[in-house]
Amino acid sequence: MSGSTVTPWTGPSAFLTARADPGRPRTGAIAVDGKALRGSRTASTTYVTLLAAMDHNGHVLAQRQIADESNEIPAFRPLLSTIDLDGTVITADALHTQHAHGTYLRERGVHYSAQVKANHPGLFDRVRRLPWREIELDHHLEIRRLKTVSFAHLDYPDARQALQVVCWR
Repeated sequence: MSGSTVTPWTGPSAFLTARADPGRPRTGAIAVDGKALRGSRTASTTYVTLLAAMDHNGHVLAQRQIADESNEIPAFRPLLSTIDLDGTVITADALHTQHAHGTYLRERGVHYSAQVKANHPGLFDRVRRLPWREIELDHHLEIRRLKTVSFAHLDYPDARQALQVVCWR
């Protein structure tokens, strides 16, 4: 094709950065997630858990240790209060789909992506009952269906498991 340019693939953030509109303010994404530190558990103490905020380039922006006998939820707001969130989108796992978290983020003018799962049954049911069949498809991606099965014998040397992959485009 004449006149077209090809951007070399150097990862998703480079791909998106190359297509960013320089006239618009840059929006960053920050992921919030907690992890138990491997090897931190002893006979007399539980493992150490940290909650971290990281940009999508892998830079840790803030980190807090979770108090013993607690979880990530109370540490969410103090963690993010140490970061400039202007122009960002916050992503977190379903544990952080809490009304207080959403309210806090919106008070700070931040956009967020909330995962809704069965750990929030009322909201999960309301989202599940939305008229999805009536809603127009925004974007179409490749869809894959995976199935696995274990078996005693298939006429192939030492085969004990099969994987079926079906793709739709």
